[in-house]
Amino acid sequence: MLAHKLLNIEYLKQYIDFKKKIYIAYSGGIDSTVLVDILGKNAHKFNLDITAIHINHNLSKNSHTWENHCREFCSDLNLNFISESVEICSSGGGIESAARKARYEIFCKYLNNDGQILTAHHIDDVTETIFLRLLRGTGIDGLQGLKRHRKLGKGQLIRPFLEVSKKEIKDYAKNNDLNYISDESNENNEFDRNFLRNQIFPKLDKRWNDFSSRVSKMSKIIEERNNNFSNLLYKNYGNLISNVISKKELETLDIDIVKEIIRSSIRNENISIPNSKILNEIIKTFIYSNPSAKSIVSWSRADKDQQAGKITYKDGNIIISTQE
Repeated sequence: MLAHKLLNIEYLKQYIDFKKKIYIAYSGGIDSTVLVDILGKNAHKFNLDITAIHINHNLSKNSHTWENHCREFCSDLNLNFISESVEICSSGGGIESAARKARYEIFCKYLNNDGQILTAHHIDDVTETIFLRLLRGTGIDGLQGLKRHRKLGKGQLIRPFLEVSKKEIKDYAKNNDLNYISDESNENNEFDRNFLRNQIFPKLDKRWNDFSSRVSKMSKIIEERNNNFSNLLYKNYGNLISNVISKKELETLDIDIVKEIIRSSIRNENISIPNSKILNEIIKTFIYSNPSAKSIVSWSRADKDQQAGKITYKDGNIIISTQE
């Protein structure tokens, strides 16, 4: 059996707290199957408390077959298994976004204050996410790609495979003779992510070898720069980064700094960041003009992945809040 540099228990140990309950988001696809397999085969050795969570989206005629496959796979590894069934309603944001939102709502249900749930996103997923954000007009923050750790509900979402390539995952599955699900929807290039994955990236990778690794390196550099910038911004203007900001104090600052203060304040409220057009409208309405209690600028993301936001004005302050 071939050795896998990153796909082993010692690599995963860097990012996961083995002393705490471990949930794994298990779709049955190749990526999550490899993650379940590595941890499952080492559960006894490291005394791991693992539960795999499978979400049945009921979007395919094979959904129940996939659910049974996942249950049997976990049974063979002697792992706890939970299955949740959901009905997906796109609500204008698209099926992919609605399915993701439904999954994360279920994950939050199981996470307590120190809970951790693992997903098998890998380096190719980082590339896909960055390109999708670029095509939708992302700002600098969006070029960071996926975060390895982020807050989710009362717990934490962890992506331990972010440095792992799809090729390495495929090699591991082949060498360990793993059975996994092939979702037919992954071949539907009507979905933007599938179009990039199936049509565009193979051509780019053929011309620029190890294409996804190159994009990943860029995203790490941007993340470092963003962190440095954020630290400097908070050091100098942390007193203004809030959901209630004094208009008078903002008026004394360079307008580019004002924009960064507003962006950071919005981000802290876990609200979607407005695009440049909306941000300029905010500046025009609340900084360059004389706002009143009736002044309002609102925005939302097309995919509904984050809360919609609005800015209003009261008692000399601009107020950042979610849309009701």
